[in-house]
Amino acid sequence: VSPSRDRQIDGSFIPPGCDAVAADDSSQDVAQVTCYEESLVKGFWCPPRLKGRNESLIEAVNDWHFAMLNDSHRNQFYLDSMQNVVKDKRVIDIGAGSGLLSLMASRQGAKSVLAIEASRDMVDLARLNIRRNGCDNIRVLHNLSSRVKLPEDKKADVLVSETLGALMLGEGMLDYLSDARRRLAKPGAVVIPAGGAQYAMLVCSPSLAMVSSVQPQCCEGFDLSAIGCLQDTGNLFFTKQWGFRLNSLPDLERMSERIEILEVDFQHTERRHLRETKTFRVEALRDGVVHAVVSSWEVWSDSSRTYRITTHPEDTKHAPWGFARDMQWGQGLQLVEDFDTASKSERHAAPQPFIVKAGEVLLLTVRFSVPCRQTFQFTLRRASAVSASVLAAAESPAVGGLAGGATTVNAS
Repeated sequence: VSPSRDRQIDGSFIPPGCDAVAADDSSQDVAQVTCYEESLVKGFWCPPRLKGRNESLIEAVNDWHFAMLNDSHRNQFYLDSMQNVVKDKRVIDIGAGSGLLSLMASRQGAKSVLAIEASRDMVDLARLNIRRNGCDNIRVLHNLSSRVKLPEDKKADVLVSETLGALMLGEGMLDYLSDARRRLAKPGAVVIPAGGAQYAMLVCSPSLAMVSSVQPQCCEGFDLSAIGCLQDTGNLFFTKQWGFRLNSLPDLERMSERIEILEVDFQHTERRHLRETKTFRVEALRDGVVHAVVSSWEVWSDSSRTYRITTHPEDTKHAPWGFARDMQWGQGLQLVEDFDTASKSERHAAPQPFIVKAGEVLLLTVRFSVPCRQTFQFTLRRASAVSASVLAAAESPAVGGLAGGATTVNAS
């Protein structure tokens, strides 16, 4: 195994805690990092076990990594997906973290496992986990997978990765897997997960409006509507950032079907295959106000979609592992306003509520980030406000991602 200094994926996600820069295990050529004690308020006590460790990594581990490790359904998905696939095969685990997926592959009879991890602290802990579990066919490499080179006889039969984010591609999973398929794997190598889809759905929730807009009935008779001009309808946030589980909102209603905005085959899809912009026709399910677009995803184990995991809020609501999943991933959430009205509004005017009637046709446009396509932005228009040619060009979306997709079951 050798490092490569010329493999940078343009615009792609760099994982938190990454301190590997074209470095092999013995090189001192690593990125500058802030140690945990340097981030503390002056005069605060530093737990000795954290002294000298990467502050960015510690923040990430406490933010979502513990929740991820305790998502038992996620773990079972990967264990089931590798069954009868990795035996006697060379496996590469991309973004290995604690080493859990590498340990699973080893226990299921893999010939060898190369665990690639970009954080030095996590590499050291993964090696400790591997020793404690008695798996001596796993090698842990401190690097980004995009900077690793392998001889032909060491290339993988199976690639496995769990670099999913609140958005399916938000942590660079497609970029790193497609690069690994080309350079680190044998032709026809199996990729786990095999594919996935990103979904969007219009929702209404007065509770959501209470924390995202000025409500005149709450302002003791004063007109504070000017503050509404600062409402952010241009960025997609994560529910965890807002401090709640979407499925905990007591008045959340679907205002449209959940539609598929993107599907990816991790065994074949490249970034260049993904369009920059898509527009979909959606129909309002009921009278009311569209407050936001919710984005969630599902991924599957193989071409038959034998096993699946999802982030759909109804799937996590009552599951014993659901809280952990919502705390590591949750859903994407973007507030909306009428695209056409916004272009004519006065600068200090708040967005007008997007009121719809049941059966009304709307156009939902998705703009994917350039160049990486890892995140996206929604805009919403009324079909009645566009030309016939614009309406005709809009796609009729696939409807899917229905409740129950979280259950790991055999599709047959």
